[in-house]
Amino acid sequence: ADIAAEVEKLRSTVRIRSKDKTTFHCIVGKEDMDAEAIAENIETVLKSVEEKLERGRMNIKSAYVKTTMGSPVRVI
Repeated sequence: ADIAAEVEKLRSTVRIRSKDKTTFHCIVGKEDMDAEAIAENIETVLKSVEEKLERGRMNIKSAYVKTTMGSPVRVI
């Protein structure tokens, strides 16, 4: 296996965490990223979560984006 390719693959993945099985948290970008890149990352995460849920998007009630110290902004 190509080690460099594996390292790059792992660098481009995120971990989605859940404490109570109803709320999920993950990093989708950094403040210095442009809005389009962050939006693309959000769409990718939502699509990944939807694929794991029995009823897909119907099981997602809401989604928020926030900076570390900022207020949350609802996107769904």
